Amino acid sequence: MLLRGTLILLLCAPAFQAASAATPKSKSAYGKPNVLFIIADDLRDYTGWLGGHPQALTPHMDRLARMGMRFPNAHCSYALCNPSRASLMSGMLPSSSGVFGNEQDWRRSIRIAEKATLPEHLRDMGFLTAAAGKIFHANHGGPEARLAGWHGGRRGFEQDAAWEQRFPAPGVQIPEMQVRIGQDFNGLGIWHWDWGALDLPDELTDDGAVTQWAGGFLKQKQKKPFFLAVGLYKPHSPWYVPRKYFDQHPLDEIVLPEARADDLDDVPAFAKGHEKPGGHHALILARDKWREAVQAYLANVAFCDARLGELLAALESGPNAKNTIVIFTSDHGWYLGEKQMWHKGKLWEEATHVPLTVHAPGLTKPDSVSGEAVSLLDLYPTVCDLLKVAKPKHLDGESLLPLLKDPSAKRARPAITAMGGADKASYAARDRRWRYIRYADGSEELYDHDNDPNEWMNLASLPEHEAVKKELAAHFPKVFQSARRPAGEIVKGPSQDGSEHLELQIGDELSAGESPKLAGRGVFVDAAFDFNPEVDMDSTLVGHGDAKLGWVLHLVDSAPTFTVFINGKAGSATISPLKAGHCQLRATLDYDGLISLAEPGRSEVLERAPFTDGFPGNPGKGIAAGQSFGILNVKDYPNSTPFDGAVRRLRVTFLPPVKGKS
Repeated sequence: MLLRGTLILLLCAPAFQAASAATPKSKSAYGKPNVLFIIADDLRDYTGWLGGHPQALTPHMDRLARMGMRFPNAHCSYALCNPSRASLMSGMLPSSSGVFGNEQDWRRSIRIAEKATLPEHLRDMGFLTAAAGKIFHANHGGPEARLAGWHGGRRGFEQDAAWEQRFPAPGVQIPEMQVRIGQDFNGLGIWHWDWGALDLPDELTDDGAVTQWAGGFLKQKQKKPFFLAVGLYKPHSPWYVPRKYFDQHPLDEIVLPEARADDLDDVPAFAKGHEKPGGHHALILARDKWREAVQAYLANVAFCDARLGELLAALESGPNAKNTIVIFTSDHGWYLGEKQMWHKGKLWEEATHVPLTVHAPGLTKPDSVSGEAVSLLDLYPTVCDLLKVAKPKHLDGESLLPLLKDPSAKRARPAITAMGGADKASYAARDRRWRYIRYADGSEELYDHDNDPNEWMNLASLPEHEAVKKELAAHFPKVFQSARRPAGEIVKGPSQDGSEHLELQIGDELSAGESPKLAGRGVFVDAAFDFNPEVDMDSTLVGHGDAKLGWVLHLVDSAPTFTVFINGKAGSATISPLKAGHCQLRATLDYDGLISLAEPGRSEVLERAPFTDGFPGNPGKGIAAGQSFGILNVKDYPNSTPFDGAVRRLRVTFLPPVKGKS
């Protein structure tokens, strides 16, 4: 039983190499072809071969498309980076994995747990797995270029064990940019959405470093067949690329996208909200920046194309050209003012449509094309079939191999894209002719791409199209699974003495109603974890409630901190910063408001919260283990991250309530 006044104990050991669990024996990949998988970021249909914009300069993308098969009707599973990449690499629909947010760490999904991602599977099949750049979700790291933070930082939600070789470093996806984000070159004051020309050579950019490393890899004969994944960050914002790419697109000659001012008139209310005064489109128009934005995007697409050309040249000049499958795609599209939208998201063509080309020597015919609707979800089973390795049972996609063999082959199912999640999930189905959208509230859109490629006329209300809608809707997922453990597995009910014990995992979340009652009680936390200060220096282990009422155990500049919020005011106890390695942390907030924090062999830290007889009420929000912000606000904790390392134990005990106070 826990006693009143229990101290927080912190024990840190030097970093150590844990004994690894036995791994399954790898099969031999001898005699198999290699795979070069290249994925751009935020690249829509602005390629020459797709014809999305008449001024797109993409000679290398166009040449690769002619080398093998191109899929002009390819779509992502979700029009955001993290859920799209999690779907592609896991082979699971967002509705199967439960992953639908950019801040949601896909690695914590109980649906993906113990299911091999594509590189993991190929590693176990005997392939050398290597990666450079953004493959899983990651970003620029903000103005500080942090390894962790907003959207996971430059490390992102990386799967370290998937790769035998990793650039720029093990556990890091994106190299540090020479010119960091937030320069406000465009004068819009939106730090994460900026553009401007750089006076830098290509090789000093982050993508330049990625393609140089990957090019060196391709020029070498590897000891075994390889799966090399290359993530090109452009045309993701900030749109900072060398000046010559801007110069290729003179501003006064820029052609704007086709857009109608009344395009949202027949769109359901559920799909709106972005067009409000003060939104991105209104700002772009008010500042006369539309042409500038399109110029910057086209410049970044041209830069991306040049990096692809560098990779193809390296492959073709090296020893691997004749037996390497090349796949090129993007994680999702991008809006440039259509339907008054900018950035990504929603379920319209501009965001779901992606370039996809496959060159498989000895199989694909040059300059072949399939107009069938296909999904990025199909790439996992396709790679398995091309390499003639077994496909895992959990895959939701359908192999493209029949289409690669016969461009005239047909498909029975459409490509499905999701938006939102859980009971707020909406879906789009796209086949050769139609796009059908059904939102979570039941409202609909239907577009006939044979006659309306811009999706300007919503036909969903016309009775003659009921059969089309019914046929496409039959392919929508029936259930959107949760990525989290159910509350019943976490909350077991009170012990004989009235205390309640939770065994948590990072990623667990309980609503306010599911969480044990906090009124009239204290809290004890016991954690054991591996600490990496480069990644977890400002991370959160577990919190309950919000800034009005609650508590959180977190790290600030590597210093363990226990913060209590009462009536919007914070009180904290902090001890000396942790050292890298295995650590144990114990924390108590007692009934009478005593916050204690101690490290064995050093002085104890005691602080007071402004209450006695336990917490004065129940928080309005529940418990979350390892959230980026959660109870911590962005203003005061701008670099807060979820704890990324291995958490070996995370126990939270709600002490027995003070009699008459619960």
